[in-house]
Amino acid sequence: MLWVASVFLLIAAIGQILAVAAPFWSFDGLHYVGLWKYGRCAFDHKKCYRNWQVEYFVSDWLKAVRGLECLALIFLSFPLVTLPIYMYIALGLYYRCMLGTMALCSLISAVCCLAGVVVYGVQITSMDWDTSWCLYVAIVGAAGAFIAFLVLIVATITKRPEKVRRVEKVRMYTIYADE
Repeated sequence: MLWVASVFLLIAAIGQILAVAAPFWSFDGLHYVGLWKYGRCAFDHKKCYRNWQVEYFVSDWLKAVRGLECLALIFLSFPLVTLPIYMYIALGLYYRCMLGTMALCSLISAVCCLAGVVVYGVQITSMDWDTSWCLYVAIVGAAGAFIAFLVLIVATITKRPEKVRRVEKVRMYTIYADE
């Protein structure tokens, strides 16, 4: 069951990273605009330029979207890194607190991402701009984080597997080195 959660966390991470990094959240007919950069292409796409500088004097709603998407990445990184370690190193251990914390981080990541997408979508459509593919990739990332949350919460609520509940007697052996 945790394999499914890790796959959806990976899908969410790829979607979030692509969405935050690429400058294709919206299009006004001449410019592609992202969270951090914008670009302009002529209609024949032969003369393009990209502005790679981060503009600090932007609207407050864009700063809020940037912050929400960064928070989504931060909260997504904890379960993404912790879950594979938990599955391989903690063999036979079953920590509900750890699973619950990973589920909570996945939920917070999904909520932050969706809130950023909603704010960006409302502001861009009020300016009569078109949304572009990065906005939809961010939605897919949020959906992946939410599905991972559901899988992790089910794993937290269910009983321990029978093979994990059994405690076997550990035999200690002493190893001597030959000199």
